[in-house]
Amino acid sequence: MSVTAPIIAIMLLITGTAPAAAEAPRTNQAHEVISAFHATLLDVMKRADALGVKGRFETLAPAVDKAFHLDLTARQSAGRRPWKDATQAEQAALLDIFRRWTIGTYANQFDGWSGQSFIDHGQKPGPQKGTVLVETELTGKEPVTLTYLMVLKDGRWGVYDVLVRRGTTSISQLAKHISEFKSIVKNGLPALTHALQEKTQVLLGG
Repeated sequence: MSVTAPIIAIMLLITGTAPAAAEAPRTNQAHEVISAFHATLLDVMKRADALGVKGRFETLAPAVDKAFHLDLTARQSAGRRPWKDATQAEQAALLDIFRRWTIGTYANQFDGWSGQSFIDHGQKPGPQKGTVLVETELTGKEPVTLTYLMVLKDGRWGVYDVLVRRGTTSISQLAKHISEFKSIVKNGLPALTHALQEKTQVLLGG
């Protein structure tokens, strides 16, 4: 499977997600965003036990805010119609819990360190103007390739989707969200907000 195939499929669903800037930032800026995020992530992994899950959450929160465009990902994950039909208050509530759930997921999953490191494989143009793909590898017993789809929005590069590849299996996190949320959001945006609230409580130990 091509690394970019699932990402291209997702990007074809988007209208106006990646507005072109009048003057694009330096080419390597997207790569720098991911490098900084990984530095924080690696630090959290090394201090996982001392920090605890809530300490990891607090440490990762500003790093995730700087590296991701979670507002774009949340809206796409929820679906165009449910988002459009929701009130502004309901939309704001979803964006807030989606952020907490995303950070909580990282805090829960990256809970230790056994010599792993992140190896940079560089970046290349993305499937649409205003996007790039940044690829890295997380070493370990089962190496994982992480391809970040970066979107240029509001003058900064941010992660919109992550393609996770283990061996020959590739999973788009955004596609996974869309699939998992589809049945929940049929009952409205608040139903998805409630479901993510429950998931976040479990991730952070109540």
